[in-house]
Amino acid sequence: MEGTREAPARPAGFRTVLKNRQYLLFLASANSSAVGYSVYAISIVWLAYSVSGSLLIVGATLFIEYAAYTATFLLAPWVDRARNMRTIFLVSYPIQAAAAALIGIGFHEGILSVGPLLALVALISILWDLPWAAANAAPGVLLRPEEQFAAQGVAEAVGGANSIAGFAVGGVLILVVGPQGGMYLYAGLLVVGALLAIPLHIPGHGREGESFGESFRDGWREIFSGPGRPLLQLAAMDSIVGFFTSAPALLITLLASVTYAASASTGYAVLFTAEVVGGVAAGLVLGRLNPRGRIGGVLIGSLFAAAALIVLAVNLPPIVALGGIAWFAIGFATTAYLNAKYAFLRAAVPKGRLGRVVSNMYLFPGIAASIGALVIGDAAGSGSPWMVGILIAAGFLAAGLVGLWMPRVRALRY
Repeated sequence: MEGTREAPARPAGFRTVLKNRQYLLFLASANSSAVGYSVYAISIVWLAYSVSGSLLIVGATLFIEYAAYTATFLLAPWVDRARNMRTIFLVSYPIQAAAAALIGIGFHEGILSVGPLLALVALISILWDLPWAAANAAPGVLLRPEEQFAAQGVAEAVGGANSIAGFAVGGVLILVVGPQGGMYLYAGLLVVGALLAIPLHIPGHGREGESFGESFRDGWREIFSGPGRPLLQLAAMDSIVGFFTSAPALLITLLASVTYAASASTGYAVLFTAEVVGGVAAGLVLGRLNPRGRIGGVLIGSLFAAAALIVLAVNLPPIVALGGIAWFAIGFATTAYLNAKYAFLRAAVPKGRLGRVVSNMYLFPGIAASIGALVIGDAAGSGSPWMVGILIAAGFLAAGLVGLWMPRVRALRY
């Protein structure tokens, strides 16, 4: 008599991901807030400058955001301990919406000063930490490991298009209504995100009776454990990459103002859009290929590719179309790195620790990003596009070489 056979696993791909109703609801909720954040990101900078007339205050506004995001690891244990991560969205989004609306009203009425503005920005940024951690953990809970690359592709396609739309709408609102318009729209989209989250069921997988302190330590223990400590090695490489998080945007701005000075706004729009579209393409390609067994190769290869492409981008003649092609490729390479990293974390880390580990792993590149924004920003303010480009390319090359040197990074797979 033949023994029973296990049913074959469903093939992983875009189709299985798109049939997951809970994931689609989550994606709709998360993207509503993400579009709103794109509007907020382009509006808050101009609003801060309009209120203060000082670039220093603009810098302080951005520093508060980076600092708050870096502190996500302090709150992450609540994500894994949540009975239903939906609660995080339902609590955080409405409060953020109220804070954004207050900024808009205060600016419109002419009563918003720097102090309240920075306080409200801090509140929005701190409250963003929990839903960010939950949103990064949710795909690992809702989907199978073999579906993670496809899910990244779907999220990248939807999110990339929405980001472009969000930045465009934010820019139009600044011109037509003023920066307060972006605050109102952000508030409205956060409310929509909360409403879409109501049917969600994303169970946390924290251990019953585990204290906050135990949960916190357990998340860090995961990073420092395992044969060869692969997560720690990945974090080391990621810290170098994190230093250059803001580099592409700064280099695009510098190129637009210097290389394409005759049509700076057009140059900026084309290069920025090309980079975002390249990221969307990377998500779709990796989702199709699903390179689960070659995570290390994708990470290291994308860094080497980004370094070479940035050198190319700063040596091209001042033809916007050529720059657009180069930045499409740069966006593809840098997004491939991020997609591979998060697909690995969501698939390889136990569900009960996923929120904490993802947030803890962000601490390293987050601190580096805060420092890098100041250093590279200063370099961009006083240097040529070629000099800044070579600096950025050297950083990506160094990160790739570090990854190549680390055996556990080279061997990453799931």
